[in-house]
Amino acid sequence: MPKIIDHSAHREELLGKAFVLFADKGYSALSMRQLAQGLGVSTGSLYHYFPSKDAIFEQMVTWLTERDILQATADITPEASPEERLELVFAWVRFNEAYLQKMLLLVFDFQRHRNEPEAHALIAAAASRYRETFCELAGCGNVGWSALLGMLIQGLLEGAENNPEEHLEALGAMAQWSAA
Repeated sequence: MPKIIDHSAHREELLGKAFVLFADKGYSALSMRQLAQGLGVSTGSLYHYFPSKDAIFEQMVTWLTERDILQATADITPEASPEERLELVFAWVRFNEAYLQKMLLLVFDFQRHRNEPEAHALIAAAASRYRETFCELAGCGNVGWSALLGMLIQGLLEGAENNPEEHLEALGAMAQWSAA
């Protein structure tokens, strides 16, 4: 009897593993052959699911964005106070800080090597989804989104010098500004 494959689940598994490869090597350093080898599939199998490296990357960004938003919001109930929502979002970001920093570095690499409108539109759409969700949940607007990105970048640049509690306090203050 032939093996039954859940193609949707397999595609998602490939996208998740592709992120690790892209994050480790960079967008421009990988070919379809190297991706297939790193994913443990044949090149033909990879082409069955994705027509190109760009398609893998684009679908990966879209899939990761939606997955991240679902994970970040999973524990947030409608009854949660604005302070609780902010703390839960912030806790998710802190827990996933290394991953989010890798995502930022990868996005910067992608945009540097694919300097065209379609590439910028992909990244802008993903960033807008994150920003809209964060701003809605945390209630601190675009300035809060900028502060959160700044915290992630500061962590990349300064490491241990980054003080997350200060960022949470600042985000709380921004949320109060927005509410006033």
